Amino acid sequence: MTTDDLAWVQSRLRNCTNARRQLRICAECLCVDEGTLLESLGYTSLDTFRAAHPQNRRPVGPSVERICNPVPPEAMLESILYYYSGAPISSVCRMMGYTQTVTPEAIRHRVCSWKKKHPALAAGMPRKRPKPKKETKPMKMTYDEAGLPAYAYAKSPYTGAVVRIVRGERALFGMNSQTCIDELNTAVGVSRAQAAAMYNGAMYGWGTPYSDPSNYNEAGVYIGPEMEDKHGEE
Repeated sequence: MTTDDLAWVQSRLRNCTNARRQLRICAECLCVDEGTLLESLGYTSLDTFRAAHPQNRRPVGPSVERICNPVPPEAMLESILYYYSGAPISSVCRMMGYTQTVTPEAIRHRVCSWKKKHPALAAGMPRKRPKPKKETKPMKMTYDEAGLPAYAYAKSPYTGAVVRIVRGERALFGMNSQTCIDELNTAVGVSRAQAAAMYNGAMYGWGTPYSDPSNYNEAGVYIGPEMEDKHGEE
């Protein structure tokens, strides 16, 4: 952690009505455990932290259990990529298997916990969830040295949703369009091999064999070397 990180945490704790909760959120955002953060802030224990922040309030009433059905590892990975595209929290909750609405803090905690367990898959993912972007003009189509287009469209094999992938971004952007995937890609000059490489580049990393269009046949089926721990488990 840098001095800027600690200054940011202290600014979040200043005059906070629930310092204990804010400390947990800050630790999740910085991807460190609370004990390490407390020590960096100069507190010897959680008790000394609470004594320094008497305005801290405990939740009133019984806690509500949020039922979460287990989801396959690949669906969990895709839900995290939706999270980092700025998709609505309600959509991310459904993809993660929740049957009831949960807070953004709970989702952030689950995302951070998953990233700590799977550092290889999490490599290149944003540090925090961005604000949704509003496009003012169409994105220009370009190609890199490997032949990857600036963007492409794909259909998720796990949720059936149509997504757009932007080259280099570890995120999946949901689409409302019902147009056929091939039609969307053909309109911007993207082949099935390129689209498959784009989708798997966003899923598994832009430096993996899955992001190379030459590792796919004309139908977009992967024919390159396999990778261990492809999806990871929660």
